[in-house]
Amino acid sequence: MKLTAFLPLALCACFYACDNSSKPNAVDPDDEPVVSSSSAVAVDYSKGRAMNKRLGKGINLGNSWDSNGSGADGDCGWNNCIKDEYFEIIAKAGFNSIRLPVRWQTDSDYGSHTVDPDKLEGVKEDVRLATKNGLAVILDFHHYTELFEYGSDFAKGDSLAGVKFYKEKDHFIAMWAQVAKEFDKEFPDSLLVFDVMNEPTISNADLVNDLTMSAYEVIRQNAPGKTIMFEAYHAAKFIDLAVLKLPEDGNIIYSGHYYEPYNYSHQGHSYACKGDEAYAMTAGADFKSYVATAKKYYPDKNGGFIPMNMGEFGISGQTGPCGKDGPSDKYKAIWAREVIKVAESYEISWNYWGFVGVGGFEAYDRYENKWLPGFPDAFGFKAE
Repeated sequence: MKLTAFLPLALCACFYACDNSSKPNAVDPDDEPVVSSSSAVAVDYSKGRAMNKRLGKGINLGNSWDSNGSGADGDCGWNNCIKDEYFEIIAKAGFNSIRLPVRWQTDSDYGSHTVDPDKLEGVKEDVRLATKNGLAVILDFHHYTELFEYGSDFAKGDSLAGVKFYKEKDHFIAMWAQVAKEFDKEFPDSLLVFDVMNEPTISNADLVNDLTMSAYEVIRQNAPGKTIMFEAYHAAKFIDLAVLKLPEDGNIIYSGHYYEPYNYSHQGHSYACKGDEAYAMTAGADFKSYVATAKKYYPDKNGGFIPMNMGEFGISGQTGPCGKDGPSDKYKAIWAREVIKVAESYEISWNYWGFVGVGGFEAYDRYENKWLPGFPDAFGFKAE
């Protein structure tokens, strides 16, 4: 495989970030997309758009199944177990969907390329609870650190890492085939979306695109009617839609994660604790740019562009590492409300990061059993 030039990449994750770039959304000249506007193929995205509308307003149940926990209690690995009542609370607030991150490779069998059966059943039970409460579910592969680390080393010329990368790739694809088949049998197309790969941090777009398309093919084979969601490299930056290769499939959604500016959103997570002094709102200009890119590279036959989802966004406030030196509850909620307003103006669905136990980003207090100040009003709902 041809390996193109790449940016040095600071690894990021959903509950912390290490992105030290002064302009996280900037596109490096070496990463100019291969496709051009003249070669863009218009697709009828009506199926994907309908599912995206169904996702609507959502929230992440993170730091649970994506933890390093094992088996049926794998959601408890970071002491953030998902309680059955969470689904009713979320639905009652007015949400349409949840995003359920899962670290599927933990305790998986590399011989048979199958996921841990106890974990599989545990995740299924939570999806059942979500759908019984009327919530659509985005199910993803989260924190596949082995795959990303080997891929990045391979991109730097490490041939041994390349061997390990392709071994992990085979495992990743085979696990997706199993997961897609298992969940497709039980859950209707109208209530479940498969998110191929959370926040790819491999420092080469070609490798990410190869992984993404390979996974897409097995998911589509095993779940022909399900909507499939894609994220770009650089840890799911919206702007990298320009270098993402997507299939000519009308039942797909592009998902980006939005935490701009990082020196405000990620205080205490590799950024200084400056509180509301660091507050800034750039969503208007940012999303205008994202939508222009979507129209250029992935136009819809019916007008517009590929349906888009904001799979993660949020602020680490005073429940995070900075404590009282972090962003105030007031401005944490203001930032969320303003970002949502812009996203919804472009019919972009969204899933806030997150519900509980996510390093200061949470919107709900699991100990006091109540929404944090400013929420859920920031989401467009009214607290009881």
